[in-house]
Amino acid sequence: MKALQTDVCVIGGGPAGSALAAQLSALGNSVVLIERAEFPRRHLGESLTPGVRTLLESIGAGDVLEKAGALAVESVLVNWDDGLRERIGPESRGTLVNRGRFDALLLEHARSAGVQVLQPAVARDCSPFPEGWRITVDRGGETIHITARFLADASGRTFATGGRKRRTGARTTAFYAYWQGSDLPRRPRIEAGSDAWYWGVPIPDGTYNTLVFVDPRTYATDRVQEMVARSGLLEGCRDIHLVAQFQAADATPYIDEESVTDHSIKVGDAALSIDPLSSSGVQKAIQTALSGSVVVNTLLRRQESRGAAIEFYRSSLRDASERHRRWAGEYYGAAAATRNAEFWRRRSSVDTPPEPVSTLNADDFADEQLTLSLDLKLVESPCIDGEYVTLKTALQHPALDGPVTYVGGSEMPPLVRRLRVGMKPMEIALLWSDLVPIRTGLALTGWLINNGLLIRARDGKAHRLKHQIASFRV
Repeated sequence: MKALQTDVCVIGGGPAGSALAAQLSALGNSVVLIERAEFPRRHLGESLTPGVRTLLESIGAGDVLEKAGALAVESVLVNWDDGLRERIGPESRGTLVNRGRFDALLLEHARSAGVQVLQPAVARDCSPFPEGWRITVDRGGETIHITARFLADASGRTFATGGRKRRTGARTTAFYAYWQGSDLPRRPRIEAGSDAWYWGVPIPDGTYNTLVFVDPRTYATDRVQEMVARSGLLEGCRDIHLVAQFQAADATPYIDEESVTDHSIKVGDAALSIDPLSSSGVQKAIQTALSGSVVVNTLLRRQESRGAAIEFYRSSLRDASERHRRWAGEYYGAAAATRNAEFWRRRSSVDTPPEPVSTLNADDFADEQLTLSLDLKLVESPCIDGEYVTLKTALQHPALDGPVTYVGGSEMPPLVRRLRVGMKPMEIALLWSDLVPIRTGLALTGWLINNGLLIRARDGKAHRLKHQIASFRV
């Protein structure tokens, strides 16, 4: 029997667990990570959005994609609501990876950052006590007792620590299988069927993954191969065969309403699962890990900021869940417009779509006198400030998804407090020049204009705002 003491115990060595563990170690915490599977392992989620690279670079793991042999995506074939077309654009230019290799490299990054990795090992029991957690681990017949001040659940949909999951979309099952052959597709493909949707992904190891997303009440595994054959996923393919039979995985989106407490946190799929339509699962998992690492660091070291840290994490998950829910609903709605199946109706957005935001050209305002919108308010909001979560003043406006403190690394409230009624864009940039470069000041002014926080000063309105702007300087 072996005993370990640590600041944080992380359960799960996927992208979320590895990123969280590495960041917490970099912040000076001792970390033990428990992973039940041996790596490399085959895993779904091989299509990565462009933002994943930026996130990896931010934690010093920017070379993981290259080491994993990732393939760059130049375009995606789309057959959704207006016939087959090729989608080329920034949103299409992600990467395709072998998740077994990718996950193994991220876990190695955590190990090199000082994380003690137990693998393969299984957390048999997790018991809270007033100062933290006691975890009993089985590693190859050896029992290890871990005492941790904090427990992080990164176990995905297995939910090592339980919780309260609230479904945020229709129940969905993904049936998937891998194919081999000499004539497989080389580009990802997404397609809407009559009552299902399809996703095809070429993998760097030479296989091709076909996925079918269905309502679990209406389809069984024995029908799926026939559905794939009727779709365009294998169009033009010859000399191909299945590596193994189709398997099923739950793909229902949800959010955990107990995502963080004084001594525990959930990251990745343990906290939030978004609709697979966005292919953003890995990106969102790493994002929760990075924000979660600051939240955990705050809870461990700055108890006076406990409330702000917990509210920040919970609200950031709620906001992310709602944004993805609305986006997916609108995208499903586009397919539902030409399909009458319940599958599409259940997934389509029933909300009133937001008014489109027109992008304004800040140059058009060069000679305009500007003033702050009457709808703009300054509020106290929790946000990340370095290694901790703190309460800071933020901008609140109906056009923003939520309170905003920083834009492009610049803290906005101190800049806004300086504004006077009737200033022109260049005058504003010069006013801020002791805090930000003039070029940055003009860009921030453009951001305020585009989001409706700065508007043209009109006769009869400017004088009503003088007291408001004065109060901003307090």
